[in-house]
Amino acid sequence: MRNIFVLGLLLLAAPAQSTPEPPLDQAALKAHIAYLADDALEGRKPGTEGGVKAAHYVASQFQAIGLQPSAPDGSWYQPVALLERTPGLTTQSWHTRQGALQLDDANVLFTARDAKSTLAKAQVLFAGYGLDRPEQGFNDLKGVDVTGKVVLLMSGRPEAAPDAPGLEVRRAAIARAGAAAVIALTGPSDPWDIIRDQLGRGRTSLASEIHAPLEGALAFPAWTELLKAAGVDPVTLSANAAKPGFRTVPFDLTLDATAESRLRPFESANVIAKLPGKGRAGEGVLFLAHWDHLGICRPAGAPDRICNGAVDNASGVALLIEVARRLQQGPKTRRSLYFVATTAEEMGLIGARVLMAHPPIPRDHIVAGINFDTVAVAPAGEPVAVIGRGRTMLDPIIDAAVRKQNRRIDASDAPNAFLTRQDGWELLKAGIPAVMVGGAFSDAALLATFLTGDYHKPSDDLSKPIPLDGVAEDGALHVVLGRMLADPAVLPRR
Repeated sequence: MRNIFVLGLLLLAAPAQSTPEPPLDQAALKAHIAYLADDALEGRKPGTEGGVKAAHYVASQFQAIGLQPSAPDGSWYQPVALLERTPGLTTQSWHTRQGALQLDDANVLFTARDAKSTLAKAQVLFAGYGLDRPEQGFNDLKGVDVTGKVVLLMSGRPEAAPDAPGLEVRRAAIARAGAAAVIALTGPSDPWDIIRDQLGRGRTSLASEIHAPLEGALAFPAWTELLKAAGVDPVTLSANAAKPGFRTVPFDLTLDATAESRLRPFESANVIAKLPGKGRAGEGVLFLAHWDHLGICRPAGAPDRICNGAVDNASGVALLIEVARRLQQGPKTRRSLYFVATTAEEMGLIGARVLMAHPPIPRDHIVAGINFDTVAVAPAGEPVAVIGRGRTMLDPIIDAAVRKQNRRIDASDAPNAFLTRQDGWELLKAGIPAVMVGGAFSDAALLATFLTGDYHKPSDDLSKPIPLDGVAEDGALHVVLGRMLADPAVLPRR
């Protein structure tokens, strides 16, 4: 096997090619986004007619390009079995030595695992962020038996562990350990009204996933009131939870509660296609983008109820389709190229998790993954940044591809703040080098404007211009990068 470091030096020294790959067709990109982000698809939520239409659209595009269906059963679709729980009636009464405390029901949301769950005198623990990261100084639940307990869990991530698992992963780990309830504590700036509305309309997970009998969330005013009633300073406690060395704190506090849920099992699908290679066709490079979004995300009576997801992530799916088209039209690569539109990313990277559990080829035959998500943010001409820089052996190859396109490299690792918030994270966890590459992640101000503005709101639609020249330029880069990664002489199999 060739030495990756030496290979990287050779690539870094390679001159820029004189004829870069031309940008992708902006009109084609716009047409895909216009279909996927149209009100007729009602936000592409899995389990809805709009979600089915989105998956079928992607499959039809793959078929028209000339790709081959490549789900494990030989079809275009990899089934993903999901279960939606919609909360119903709840009661809650917290008990301290001073007596009972009833929190404002408007600041409490509980969901039962089954049709109905009941707790009686269950002790309450504060587990901070519930992290098991001893290498970073976090082992919050070490030696703690959570069986039958109510575990309060901070949402978000501490600054000292920005790449820690998300809330859903931490919640599931505590549920598997036997907790009777896992309750998330929202931050002071979290939009509780939106959170409550979204959770109140149902929360979806893998049908096979283990849950605590009762799960839910408390608004910031509710849980700070609760901790004060238990004789604890919430400001000090939450600050300590963000520091290495924190350990779970038991309270002189119990909970009596009942919760009801309406259960709806349903099936969604990843869409998987292949462009066969020659010579090393049993190995592959995987491109992916999630097709799903939030669906009808505002309550009845709101002027605009649909979260269309034009940028997040109709733009990524459009890029996936057009990169596949360009690669199919070009010379055949030695390795096979796989194109996957995942479902349920917005529900916790669920589709990508299923993909890694049942990949189209053995995981150790997938040499690299490239994810497209929220790509239509920056105009053409931006430097190329990488989510995942420094985390894989792909950096020198990416940099060489950037130079082949006569573009500039942004070598900052600041975009890695988004590493765990996108489907590529599931590939990395499975040992596959995976990155997100493009100009959309280089201009922090532009990205922040989107994330603090239209992101996950009805305004992420086609009522505003979308900078497709940047997507087209990044698409050409991904065509070059895909060809390089598919060449065993450039990227030896690990």
